Amino acid sequence: MAGVALYLASVVASLIQSRSYELATLAAFGGYILVGALIVVRRENPLGLMLVGYGALWALSTALGIRAETLDEAGRLDEAAWVTLIGVVVLAPTSWLRTAVWLLFPDGRPSTETDRKLLVGSGVVGVVLTIAAIFAAPQLLPETAQYPHPFVPAEIAETLHLIVQGLTLLFFFFGYVVALRLILRLRHGGPTERRQVGWIAGAVIGNLTILIGNVALAPLGTETRAFLLIDAVAVVLIPIGIAIAIFRYRLYDIDVIVSKTVTYLGLAATIAGLYAAVVVLPLLVVGSPDGEGPGLVLPMVAAAAVAVVFEPVRSRMQRWADRLVYGERATPHEVLSQLTSRLAESTVGSGVDDLARLLAQGTGAERAIVWLKVDDELRPDGVFSRGEQERMAGVPIGDLVDDDFTASRPVAHRGEVFGAVSITKASNDPITPGDRELLSDVAAGAGLVLRNISLNRELELRAEEVRASRRRLIAAQDSERHRLERNLHDGAQQQVVALKVKLGIAKTIAEREGADDIVARVSALAEETQQAVDALRAVAHGIYPPLLESEGLEAALRAIERTSPIPLAVDADGIDRFPRPIEETVYFSVLETVERARLAGATGATVRLTELEDGLVLAVEVQRVSDLDVTVVFDRVDAAGGALSVARSDDATELTARFPTPLSTGAGPPTNQLVTEPS
Repeated sequence: MAGVALYLASVVASLIQSRSYELATLAAFGGYILVGALIVVRRENPLGLMLVGYGALWALSTALGIRAETLDEAGRLDEAAWVTLIGVVVLAPTSWLRTAVWLLFPDGRPSTETDRKLLVGSGVVGVVLTIAAIFAAPQLLPETAQYPHPFVPAEIAETLHLIVQGLTLLFFFFGYVVALRLILRLRHGGPTERRQVGWIAGAVIGNLTILIGNVALAPLGTETRAFLLIDAVAVVLIPIGIAIAIFRYRLYDIDVIVSKTVTYLGLAATIAGLYAAVVVLPLLVVGSPDGEGPGLVLPMVAAAAVAVVFEPVRSRMQRWADRLVYGERATPHEVLSQLTSRLAESTVGSGVDDLARLLAQGTGAERAIVWLKVDDELRPDGVFSRGEQERMAGVPIGDLVDDDFTASRPVAHRGEVFGAVSITKASNDPITPGDRELLSDVAAGAGLVLRNISLNRELELRAEEVRASRRRLIAAQDSERHRLERNLHDGAQQQVVALKVKLGIAKTIAEREGADDIVARVSALAEETQQAVDALRAVAHGIYPPLLESEGLEAALRAIERTSPIPLAVDADGIDRFPRPIEETVYFSVLETVERARLAGATGATVRLTELEDGLVLAVEVQRVSDLDVTVVFDRVDAAGGALSVARSDDATELTARFPTPLSTGAGPPTNQLVTEPS
């Protein structure tokens, strides 16, 4: 603040003294003030203070030089000598400040040990130069007048003046040494550093070249307007180079203050325009015939207009400013606010994809990835890519890439790592400090989101394991049903049938021999044997009906309809064949529901099968039962990949099962994917 005030005071003093030809130089040093002030506002970086100090000291020395000329023209040489001496002392530190800025760009620290030594050594020389300037013969610049020293003998002052000139010239050539160091940083630094330093390196080389050329074309001692204008161009190159590097790579979060500045300047211009249109323009056009002015009417109208348009204009100016600063990217504030809004979401199905998209929009990255921790590995779960998406493999925790074009940050919640976020940018657009800071902020706020997603995925995995276990159990149960049915059919049932045949033969022999008593006994045994055969067949059909495998669902359900213990109506006309697990699930679900309905005292039931383009719908309505237990049916339907819904009323229960499965068009029984034994 003091430096800015000093600069403004120097400019005002120069204008008061009617030396407008120095305005170009003062404006050039204003570039240092502006850039330095922006850095100071956004970051505690010594570079900003040095830029402000450099511009303020040069502006002050310029104003003092103008004052010395004025005093000289008035014949007040003693006063001119004192003012010039103050100007020389003020100007002496700028020789070191200029090269120090070049060495400390962009983070306020020397990049190498060599740069640190150069900074310290030049600082010592700068201190010597400043002390010597106090006692040297006052001469502000080579082209300005030299005055006798106010309190130092002439011989000593002249000697020290030569030393000051030599040290100043040394600092000028030291600038070439610093330029060489900048070129070395361009060759050996990382991609981001090369692009940042490249702008100031070009500005430094241009500055030194223009100054040397200007001196060669216009010898020292001239003060023509062309000479001063060329000097101003050389001076302003440095702040321009620094400003381009700041805005191009968003150093020091400067984009935030620029966005706000553009917004409020636009608001100020809008308000001023409204006031001028409502208040000033009518007065200029119409005038005031009575000379008493417009009173309060026009200002009140202007205030009302401002109140009405303020918020719409502010929001539009903010969007325009954000688009100017960030382009098509989302602002960091938008990224963080949208991330915060997701913390309250209960469902996070596409949360990782949205988070990856937000990261890419906020940083301009070519690809953004949200990684989830699975065991000891990070696996890509949400990927946003502006180009063709490639298949990403998991990586061990700690092996994520973090270099000039890729940045990664772990995501933790309460000390436990649940994943990571990473961005990758194009080869001509390296990662900036602002990108890394935004990525760190997102990683810090995404811990709860990834924790919820991780828990949901774990629950889904457990649920799938339960479903798989249930499918295995039901498949094993159905397989056992098949085995028992075959054993009964091929074993006990065949033996009983064979026994009946043998009894028939025995009956025939007994009849031939006229043994009526034996015939009666054998006939009774044959009848009992037939009953045993019928009972075995009923048991076999209850275990697994052969009709289901041979003729399909409609025939098997018709068999249930005929033998149901309660009145049952089946509507299954024209039903095609389905995969065996689906047919088995439907059949045994109906069988189980009918049996449960009988035990619950139902008066009847209705079964409807509806064939859809993408599957099958089973609806079972049980009359006079409101609290039917369908747990077993639910397990079967869920194991087959279907969905069961139950609607209850006072006098009925309706079950609806949906099976999203492709239809089978084959004429024979479908292949069972779970049971491979032949029937």
